[in-house]
Amino acid sequence: MEFSIRRRALALGLGFSAVTSLAKAAEDGPPPGPWTGGGLLQRAGGQLHYVTLGTDQSRPPLVLLHKLGGWVADWRLVAPALAQGRRVIAFDLPGHGDSLWQGPPPYIQSLGETAALLVGAFDEMGIAQVDLIGNSLGGCAAVPLAAFWPERVRRLVLVSCALGGPHTLAEIAEKIDKSKRKVGYSPAGDPLPLDVEHMVSIFGTVHPEQITAEMNASRRRAGRWAQPSERGVAITDLRGTLTRVEAPTLLLYGSNNKDYLPFRAGAEAALKHSSTEFVPDAGAFVMQDNPPATAAILKRFVEQA
Repeated sequence: MEFSIRRRALALGLGFSAVTSLAKAAEDGPPPGPWTGGGLLQRAGGQLHYVTLGTDQSRPPLVLLHKLGGWVADWRLVAPALAQGRRVIAFDLPGHGDSLWQGPPPYIQSLGETAALLVGAFDEMGIAQVDLIGNSLGGCAAVPLAAFWPERVRRLVLVSCALGGPHTLAEIAEKIDKSKRKVGYSPAGDPLPLDVEHMVSIFGTVHPEQITAEMNASRRRAGRWAQPSERGVAITDLRGTLTRVEAPTLLLYGSNNKDYLPFRAGAEAALKHSSTEFVPDAGAFVMQDNPPATAAILKRFVEQA
């Protein structure tokens, strides 16, 4: 694994220190999943990593996008149920998991840029239309994708997403960056470890020990790409962009999480075709907290005609 990471980093033109850092990140690799396929797509500035499960192509594939600081393994416990009768594709977002990008991260990784990278991946993979499910950052990136490429998204699910209005650059620097220092990120921009108490109080996590350990590993893997991705959410008018979404949309929340609920009313008002459901006994990361109930709700929604 270490040799593979080093070789890929060198192929991207990264320096020795970055190569060493990436090799160390391999020690925090994702838990094994049920995936039977996958690959790397060369996109502008880096490589987009994806994994697949299922081969049935009678319906559009189901695309899964993970949370901020997450990776494809976030979906491993619900993917087998979702892959019954269709193809499932989970992507690592830019700078996360095994999606490696050249050079230092930007100050802001915009949601529009990430959405365009995914559409480029769909084109390269020969995919005309998808059912799209995103959690947290992944759901926020799914919004501009569905809004500005409406023909590419048949149904949309937004799981625990901060679907608010835009912040200015000054507000991001003053309010968001400062508030996250010594809490979410180091002064250099590295993600700080989250503790079990934080996962329970902020995200309502029902099974915090395992989820916290895995989330800290995936955040270490994302490294300094996590905070620019978070700023990309903050600068985007997601509530306004939702008005452009044509696809039937499910807003999904964990019954035990309150952090994302303030965005519910605005999202419901903005969307043309929406419904809302709650996963019982789950926090914000429903696919990890209560996989059976989450898979059942998702499957029921995306299998509608």
